[in-house]
Amino acid sequence: MRISSQLLLTFLLNACWQIALIAALAAIGSRWLRKSAARYHHWLWVSALCLAFLVPAIVTLRVLYDTIVPIDFTEIRSARGSVSQLAREIAPGAPIPTFAARESTLQLNQVVGLALLALFCALLLYRVLKLIQAWQTTRSIKRLALPIESDDKVREVISTCERQLGTRSQSVEVLRSLTLPVPVTIGLRHPLIILPDALLHEGNVELLTSAIGHEFIHIARRDYVLNLIYELIFIPISFHPAAALIRRRIKETRELCCDELVAERILNAEAYARSLVRLAGSAPPLRPLSVTTTVGIADADILEARIMSLLKRPELNSPTKKLLLAAVSLLLLLPCVAAAGFAKRFDVETNAQDPATQEREVKERTEKATTEMKRREPFTTEMKERMERDPRFREEIERKERAEAEMREVRQAALVRLAKINMDQAIQIATSQQAGKVLFCSLDANHWEAPGKLASDGVVFYRVIIANEGDGGSTLIWVNAIDGTIIKTEKELPRKREQ
Repeated sequence: MRISSQLLLTFLLNACWQIALIAALAAIGSRWLRKSAARYHHWLWVSALCLAFLVPAIVTLRVLYDTIVPIDFTEIRSARGSVSQLAREIAPGAPIPTFAARESTLQLNQVVGLALLALFCALLLYRVLKLIQAWQTTRSIKRLALPIESDDKVREVISTCERQLGTRSQSVEVLRSLTLPVPVTIGLRHPLIILPDALLHEGNVELLTSAIGHEFIHIARRDYVLNLIYELIFIPISFHPAAALIRRRIKETRELCCDELVAERILNAEAYARSLVRLAGSAPPLRPLSVTTTVGIADADILEARIMSLLKRPELNSPTKKLLLAAVSLLLLLPCVAAAGFAKRFDVETNAQDPATQEREVKERTEKATTEMKRREPFTTEMKERMERDPRFREEIERKERAEAEMREVRQAALVRLAKINMDQAIQIATSQQAGKVLFCSLDANHWEAPGKLASDGVVFYRVIIANEGDGGSTLIWVNAIDGTIIKTEKELPRKREQ
């Protein structure tokens, strides 16, 4: 749960500024390409949508990779200083340390973080349900479609489109609908063109050629399948207004691309523009059906821009076009790479320990230390007196202390060398199993063969103590320092206070 919340927050909060940056760069690039063909604008916005999802997703995967994949433990040595300093920090009996998250991890207030996650998950669920509803509506449109009665004009137009586009004869089925006001295209494997019944009854060959030709272009470009992919990519970033802008630009440029191809291969631009005006007049009733997954001639509400694009189509010369495309590609890609590098990690703060519990634990530790000092006081006094009287005894004690300190450093150096995950990762693994405040964490091992050499059956592990939430007790978790698995978990009940 802890790792999933960290990943979702990292994706969500980095996406907030990264998507805005990508949309702004795409808008600048689209302006640079204003005199080029619509297909370049289309793929620019499609690339922007893919990057808007991929950039924060890559950052999130990097966080997941850092959490799961072992990291060289020498990072801790360089960050915390010498081995002896590390030994002093985690040696038994030392004061309880406070472990902070990585420097690049920003901690959010628990209420704020959980509220953001709840809203994000609710929006994702809403978008998924809307897509399912759109799919069901599309299936309903397909189910209600009827076969076209024998019509020479329609057959002639279909044959013309197949011949001009080079598609296989009778590879596309054309149906009619009593409810749809404009033509649409559906179908993943077996594409269908559904024409409004009123258009067929009108019998205008120019209108039929424009409508059927436009839908044939959608099929040739595989726009139905691609549109479904874009909708799936849009779901996790649908919370951002800039993502909605990118999605709208994709729909608009897709229709401009189809218009250009119809004017190039099937019908002259002036005749197609006239037909487009007449067909678009039937589009407003379709607006309530915009939750379908269909693609069609009335998808984009930019009739004026489409007409102007047909009647006035400036083209750049080839060298200038290539230079502009290269410049726009660099404009879009390089800042995205930099944006991934500047991303931050986010996590939810763990619950703060109850002040009364914290005060009780401090008091218990103080009383325990005082009792231990009193018990050892006679022995300590006798040792001091003997050391003052006997210089040889004092030298022997100092020599043993130095030897023990050296052995501890050798042992700790061996632990640092053998461990494959760092202390922050061990704490994160432990808190993913047991929520609460980390009271203590130390690196240790069992079954030593010699100082600094672990036996064949020895295990290097982290000992993590976590305060339980609510009951005042604690949980001791042993985390394998090689692969991050949980070796053992023990719960300690709260001590009863003496009356």
